[in-house]
Amino acid sequence: MEKLKATVMPVRSLFDDGDANYTIPIYQRNFAWGAEQIEQLIRDVRDAMNEGEDNYFLGNLIVTERDSKTTDSKSIDYEVIDGQQRLTTLYLLLTYLKHSTPSVPDTYRDRLRYQSRARSTDALRRIWSNRPGHAGPGTAVAHEDQGIHQGFNIISQLMDQTVPKGDKRAEFAVYLQNCVTLVRTVLPKKTDLNRYFEIMNTRGQQLQQVDILKARLMAFLDSDAVRACFAWVWEACADMDSYVQMSLTRGDTETRKMLFGDDWAWLRVSSFNELLAAHSKRVIQAHDANTFEVSDAALTLDKALLKYATAGVASLSEDPDNVRFRSTIEFPAFLLHVLKVWRGDDSDNEGGLDDKKLIKHFAAEFHHKAADDSKVREFLVFLIRCRNYFDAYVLKRQFTATNVDEGDWSLQRLVKGKVPQGRKSASPRYINTATLAVVEVEDDGEVDHASNDLLLIESMLRVTYTSPQTMHWITHVLSIANKHPPEETVVTLGHRLRSYARERVRSQLSETGEPATGFDISRIVFTYVDYLLAIEVPNADFRFTFRNSIEHFYPQGPNTEFQSAYGALGDSSDIDLFGNLALVTVRDNSKFTNSPPIIKAASDAIVAQSPKLRKMADIAKVEMRAWDSLAIIAHHTAMVDLLRHDLASRSAP
Repeated sequence: MEKLKATVMPVRSLFDDGDANYTIPIYQRNFAWGAEQIEQLIRDVRDAMNEGEDNYFLGNLIVTERDSKTTDSKSIDYEVIDGQQRLTTLYLLLTYLKHSTPSVPDTYRDRLRYQSRARSTDALRRIWSNRPGHAGPGTAVAHEDQGIHQGFNIISQLMDQTVPKGDKRAEFAVYLQNCVTLVRTVLPKKTDLNRYFEIMNTRGQQLQQVDILKARLMAFLDSDAVRACFAWVWEACADMDSYVQMSLTRGDTETRKMLFGDDWAWLRVSSFNELLAAHSKRVIQAHDANTFEVSDAALTLDKALLKYATAGVASLSEDPDNVRFRSTIEFPAFLLHVLKVWRGDDSDNEGGLDDKKLIKHFAAEFHHKAADDSKVREFLVFLIRCRNYFDAYVLKRQFTATNVDEGDWSLQRLVKGKVPQGRKSASPRYINTATLAVVEVEDDGEVDHASNDLLLIESMLRVTYTSPQTMHWITHVLSIANKHPPEETVVTLGHRLRSYARERVRSQLSETGEPATGFDISRIVFTYVDYLLAIEVPNADFRFTFRNSIEHFYPQGPNTEFQSAYGALGDSSDIDLFGNLALVTVRDNSKFTNSPPIIKAASDAIVAQSPKLRKMADIAKVEMRAWDSLAIIAHHTAMVDLLRHDLASRSAP
């Protein structure tokens, strides 16, 4: 233990610590971080910088010193045991900044390598060495690790969207290197790594902010029975992959009817006392094993924190009818949306949805014990009502026997179904959200027009704003649901979300209505155009998918042979026009590489991702050289005109 070395290090020292190098051992998996993880890292660092934090702790890096194969005693080679995804992302981010700011030194070169995986190391070296405009950093080469190139391409596009070029990006580069820190822990040589991994994989659950928040709010309440009721409702709302009617009253249809009515559809109670009465009756009559015992509520705050941090909620997901759904967001993010609606805050300030500040946001609202007992009770009723609305009006992923791996978008609400043969009580059924008739519904049925319209625009917003901090549209959904009866909510939501999307698109266009060029075009411009094209010719087969990579249909780096066979553009700048670009998955962007448009057009599975790309492919299929400057400009004009016409329509869709 005396040989264990743990050092807090800024990123600059991590990669410029004498002659320290890092090797990813062969037993570690390849680089696998995608857009969601990379975007979270970049936004966290940017937010810390913008808020003036002196330091931002990024996490741990566990390494061990490798046996040196050289006589150079100054050279230290560390084998990365834990933290390689974060380390590789940092190296790729520094590589990107090296090409656009002067503060990243060349001494970082080759500090990161992959053991016995030349494909990965070669990709890192190529990206570091190439400058924009010279085959482009991130340009994939067939024999190199595509995951590395994909990661760099994601960083390139996310940085263009989140950190403006110029002084702000230069400031970001300096902050990343000097103020972002990690703890580098060097394990002694001959450490039993198998034992280390065993310990790390079985370590106890860490206390989360949401656990602390729960205990703090419960501390405001004035009795054991009230705190027990609070815990019951809170835990049910926390089970985000189950409909709240089920997680709150699993196995207890009498209480479900009491709280959600004969049809189980909507919350019927309006006060905490009604919840308290239902809970008291449930405890006395059912002795539900999943409800916190009344004696638990009398624990001290410190003991409550420990208990709640380790309390399991697995029993809340035992119903096979519920495990087929996956929520769009997790419980801490949901709490922040509810708090914003509670406050009447419909702004797009990303800090309002930052779950790292969950306790801080709630502390500003609930801070005086004497005054907040009733306020906490009111908030709990509001919380469960919002959960009921969230389940009905915010899309989920639904997994069925025919789509078990990736699932499909779903917008359904829970109602009481028929009593199955051989059973004494009814089972839940899930019907299209816009369907008003709920009497003895037997199955889901086809998606109705109103539900499909709302599902399409919600899925468009979902794949556009992938970070929980940017999903402000969910706040709007909850706000509207709280203001309108169910028979009006779906149509009202469609109008409001359409207007919201228009506002976001309009902010990304010039005064003349033109989008930016190349990688500077915001993702919402691509996805909203796809939405407009999809509703022009309704297609039941089209589904929005997660796409993060901007594809140049006429490729960026055509060589002389390519231009001779397929033609050259009349103006090289046409290559970055919106008319030549489409949004595809990172993997499919790598598959396309420098293929000619007529070849790309034949890739039906990729083309199907985007109605805009489908139009481009139809043009390119005409003949070998059909996709030229004239075709790009014509398609560009058509798409821009489509946007201008829609944005001029401020009325209902």
